Amino acid sequence: MNKAALTKHEIYNKLFGFTEHDLDAIANFIDFMRHKKKLETKKVFKLEGILKDHDIDFSDLKEFKQQTWKHVEQEFGNG
Repeated sequence: MNKAALTKHEIYNKLFGFTEHDLDAIANFIDFMRHKKKLETKKVFKLEGILKDHDIDFSDLKEFKQQTWKHVEQEFGNG
């Protein structure tokens, strides 16, 4: 696993025990940092090789992502 992935996992583990209000404040801070660094909220994928110039439907990927992170809401009692 790369260092960024490990750091993200560590941050996730530190969120345990915060109230909904605290989590909202943390989310707002993250949004502020993304805006400050001029990071886009949506990632753009530039396809190359055999996938170049093809339209790709990422809806299955979006559903997979939602299912993968569903445990977060359940753990914090929101789901």
